[in-house]
Amino acid sequence: MKKFMLLIIGVIIWLVLAGYNNNYANTEQVEEAMNEVVKEAQTSEVNVEEVEKPDVLSDEFLLLDSQKEKIEQAKKVQNTQEGINPVKVEIPAIDVSANIENVGILDNGQMGVPEDISEVGWFEPGFKPGTKGNSVLAGHVDSKEGPAIFFNLDKLSKGDEIILTGKDGEKLTFVVTGKESYPYQNSPIEKIFGPTDSRSLNLITCTGTFNRSEGTHEDRLVVSTVLKEDVQEKEEKVNPNEVPDAPTNVNASGNFLSWHAVRDENVVGYRIYKADQNGSYKQVESISSIERKSYTDENASTSSYYVTAVDIFGNESAPSKKYISEKQ
Repeated sequence: MKKFMLLIIGVIIWLVLAGYNNNYANTEQVEEAMNEVVKEAQTSEVNVEEVEKPDVLSDEFLLLDSQKEKIEQAKKVQNTQEGINPVKVEIPAIDVSANIENVGILDNGQMGVPEDISEVGWFEPGFKPGTKGNSVLAGHVDSKEGPAIFFNLDKLSKGDEIILTGKDGEKLTFVVTGKESYPYQNSPIEKIFGPTDSRSLNLITCTGTFNRSEGTHEDRLVVSTVLKEDVQEKEEKVNPNEVPDAPTNVNASGNFLSWHAVRDENVVGYRIYKADQNGSYKQVESISSIERKSYTDENASTSSYYVTAVDIFGNESAPSKKYISEKQ
C-alpha cells in the first residue's frame, strides 16, 4: 500500500509539472495515467503470507522423468556458479594433463608461475573458475631442457575443451572461444584478469621471440574460453537467473479456478494463492504443468486468487493478474 501511495503521489507530481510546462492538464491524460498506476499496483502490490517452499520440486509437483533430468542438470549449473579451487587441468586436444598450483603476484608485479615446468599455475587472488569473471591459468611454454606444459597451447582451436577438476572432485568444462597474442609489457590486464558477465577462463603462456636481455619472450599468448554450460544455455536460451512469465487469463467459474499455461518448457508447475478475509494471499495449492490448469474450490467464484509459474531452477514468476470476485 505504501508503494501504491508513492506511485500515486509520483503521478500527481508529474501531472503538475506537465501542466506547469504546458499551461494545462488534459483530463484524459490524468485518467489514463491514474489507470496505469492502479493497474501496476494490482499486479505488483500483493500481501503474501510467507509459506516455506519445499526444497525439492518433486515433493511439490508431479514431474515427468524428462523434467527430473532437467532439474538435476539445473542443480549442477547452480552449484558450479560458486566456483571451484582447481587442482588439475586436462586439455585433450594437445594431450595436456597437469596438476595446478596456486600462484599470486610476484615482486615485479607479474603473475607467478610454477617452478615445475610440467605444472600449471592458477591465479588464486583472482576469480575462481566457475564464477562470473576471468579466472586465469598460466604455464611455461619451454625451458632450457625443452618444451614445457603449454608448448602446444597455440595449437588450440575454437570448440576445444579444457577440463578442470576441483579439490573435492568436481569438474568444470570450458570451451575455447579465441586466442590472441599481446606484447608482454602492454597486455590488456583488465580484459585478461578483470570482471565479466560470463564465466570465463583464460590460459596464458609465453610466445614470440625470446629476449635475452629481458630474460623472457616478447609476447604473451592468451587463449580465451567460457564455461561449456553457459554456451549450451545460450544456445538453448536457458538462463538460470531469469524468472518465467506469469500465467494469464486467471478466471473463476462455479467451483473452478482456471488459467492459461505458460509457454515455456522449463516450467514444471504452478502455485495458487488465495486471499483471506484480511486481503493477505496464502498459497493453497501446487499444480503440476502436466496436470489440468485448474483448481477446485467450492468458494472459487466468490474468492480472489493469483497464480505463479515455477521453473526447473525453482524460480517463481511474478503474480498473475489477480482474479477478484465482484462479491468481495
